[in-house]
Amino acid sequence: MVADPEAEVRALLDYCGLPFEPGCLAFYENDRAVRTASSEQVRQPIFTDGVDHWRRFEPWLGPLKAALGPVLDAYPARPAPRRTPSPPGRRGHRP
Repeated sequence: MVADPEAEVRALLDYCGLPFEPGCLAFYENDRAVRTASSEQVRQPIFTDGVDHWRRFEPWLGPLKAALGPVLDAYPARPAPRRTPSPPGRRGHRP
């Protein structure tokens, strides 16, 4: 998501059966009210400086890696998109 936001957003929307809109990439320019503790963060582009910060915790990730098993081995492969028909009047929505 951090390295290539447009490709990832397009893949996510495609998976959900939704069309791409340029505003998806400029989410931080949206003027709507945000009522969460992270309201200041949603007004900024994706933060890229912390991408590798997880590495300092790697020595303690063994149990999580073991639990994830084949899922982790397959990462970052994406699951195949679900192709289920949308109910009438709910175009683009997924169960």
